[in-house]
Amino acid sequence: MFTALLRHPVKLIIGVVLVLFAAYEVSVRFLAYTADAYVMSDIIVVSSEIEGPVSTLAVQNNQKVAAGQLLFEIEKTPYQLKVQQTQAAVQQAEADLELAKDEVGSAQAGVASAQAVLTNAQAQLGRVKSLSTEGFSPEATLDVATRDVATATANVQTAQAALAVSSRRVAVAGATIAAAKADLDKAQYDFSKTTMAAPEPGRIAPFTIRQGDYLKTGTEVLAVVTDRRPRVVANIPERHLARIRTGQRVWLTLGSDPWVLHYGRVSGIAAGISRSPDNPQVVPYVEPTTDWVRLPRRFPIEIELDDWPADLALFYGADARALIWF
Repeated sequence: MFTALLRHPVKLIIGVVLVLFAAYEVSVRFLAYTADAYVMSDIIVVSSEIEGPVSTLAVQNNQKVAAGQLLFEIEKTPYQLKVQQTQAAVQQAEADLELAKDEVGSAQAGVASAQAVLTNAQAQLGRVKSLSTEGFSPEATLDVATRDVATATANVQTAQAALAVSSRRVAVAGATIAAAKADLDKAQYDFSKTTMAAPEPGRIAPFTIRQGDYLKTGTEVLAVVTDRRPRVVANIPERHLARIRTGQRVWLTLGSDPWVLHYGRVSGIAAGISRSPDNPQVVPYVEPTTDWVRLPRRFPIEIELDDWPADLALFYGADARALIWF
């Protein structure tokens, strides 16, 4: 039979192709293999929250850092001066408030004095009216007493208006203090951000910022590669998604540790990917082409090793290969 096939090489080739295709289709029902995988861990990008020149750069590329260790400083002088300026503004506003309160006290005394004069004028008017009714007081005296009451009433209204103005000045001074304290809090917050420390322990990824460089707000300065959640991300063709479950066994090889077989399990399956690199990168985008070959869509699958070897360094982005058993 084999001799007969050799006489018909076309049939032999077609037969071999069909056998291989059938074997492949059967195998994908039980396992998924990909060489499009890489090592990851949690990475923290440290950005500047204020702007200014870098005055101190306390770390170097690939340096290990502890949580809270100084990374870099931005020139403190302008922010320290801003704190002092806002502190003076708060003190000025508080002094204005005390002055406004003194004015309220003075206006209250003025109202009390004007009210006393009005009370006296009204009493005098009452006496004059009584005497005038009995014929013992001339008309001119009644006119004077009536005028004094009207004048005293106007003075009370003026004093009450001055008290109202002083009370509003107290309210305005209180609002000015609140605004000044808010400015002070903002200035102190900005001053605190002149010093940036490592949020977690890890290693400093290579960076390009140098001492003296001027940073804008939001400038990405450097990244801390942590040892938290070391994992392998494998981009798996979409045809396998229906059979992949969390907890499935995975065999791995790492590019940084070749010829050593590691074991892990599927810990996460991407719910979706971006169809275009132009879309916002809220979900991952996996390039569907290699050179000129159009590949099927691939979805990131996270894989955690059963036990990451203590002597195996974590190299973020290193290549890996994964074989997942269904």
